Amino acid sequence: MKSGKKHYLRIGLTIFVSLAAVVAFYFMVLRYQGLKFYLDIISLALQPVMVGIVIAYVLCPVAKFMERQFRRVKGLSRAARPLSVLFTLIFAMGVLGLFCALILPQVADSIRSLVIDLPGMLEVQLTRLESYLEADSEAAATVMQMIASVETFLMTWIKENMFAAVSNVAVSVLSIGSAIVNFVVSIVVTVYLLLDRERYLAQCKKLFYAVSRNKRFNRVVMEVVHQADQIFSGFISGKLLDSLIVGIICFVCLTVLKMPYALLVSVIVGVTNIIPMFGPFIGAIPSAFLILLVSPSKCIVFLIFIIILQQVDGNIIGPRILGNSTGLSALYVTVAMLLFGKLMGFVGMIVGVPLFATLYYIVKRLAEYSLKQQGMPMGTAEYTGAGDKKPEEKQTCDKLDRTQK
Repeated sequence: MKSGKKHYLRIGLTIFVSLAAVVAFYFMVLRYQGLKFYLDIISLALQPVMVGIVIAYVLCPVAKFMERQFRRVKGLSRAARPLSVLFTLIFAMGVLGLFCALILPQVADSIRSLVIDLPGMLEVQLTRLESYLEADSEAAATVMQMIASVETFLMTWIKENMFAAVSNVAVSVLSIGSAIVNFVVSIVVTVYLLLDRERYLAQCKKLFYAVSRNKRFNRVVMEVVHQADQIFSGFISGKLLDSLIVGIICFVCLTVLKMPYALLVSVIVGVTNIIPMFGPFIGAIPSAFLILLVSPSKCIVFLIFIIILQQVDGNIIGPRILGNSTGLSALYVTVAMLLFGKLMGFVGMIVGVPLFATLYYIVKRLAEYSLKQQGMPMGTAEYTGAGDKKPEEKQTCDKLDRTQK
């Protein structure tokens, strides 16, 4: 009798939970805007924490290396962890300060000279355009009509958006203080995570094991997390080093070629090179425009140089540094950039490749497990052409071939 009551109780609980899930899903769809509003508030409030987590993840290998070095020194084993965190932060601040001290002044000088020389360069290009249009009256009429349309559009935009632009500048000035506070909070979060990283990871693992009681599932999830950590750490550290090398090569070559704004262009190319595959070309567009204003012939040389640099980076530098950290083909890299770039913007174009590589790894493991259960081969080469037959079918075909021979 009691077992029957338990059976009906389970059925009732199952129906109740199912109905509650349906109602919750309907509420989320119906109230999506309101829910999104609160989610945006939560994400904005936790943004310094998320930034701190990212910084801690990037600096963790440096902190581990320094901690190992301090533990080798007698008398510093107990203080190895705080000393490693302190020197890691000093190292990171030193690198950032060195970059600002060496690069930013020259970049600022390049921008200042660009602003000063821009009217003269535009006047030279307009003079060339006028001399060309004088020889072709039809082209002149078309170009003058286009210029008039652009001028009308700009005047209308300035009248309609001037007040909004001034307001945005005021808001940007006021938000500087908030950005400084968020940065300080992020650094504090980074210090906490680096000092006690094992305990926080253990708490996450403990909570996961408390929720999930399937040991096999837990083992698979831990394996996926470990693989994702390897993919992300290898990709981030390798891509930063690769971008630094590309930026240095670009600066040296542009200086030898006597290109204008060599340092500014090299910084743009190096930063955008963090984006896989298309990074150098994305950075080449504004850089080519700057060089075009000075010399069209040098602009052509620069574009040829960028193509060569991209090929060298994609086929020599990148593979040697990154190795096979993601395991994705060029097609999957393109899909990852398009998908996550649309979902997450510029950040998605950077982290989309390791995210997609992690998803690819999960799908691959699930597919291999399913094929193993069916007794089918797991290698991709087995499914090309006639290799997509089951093993027993393949053996039968081989027997028939031998008989015919």
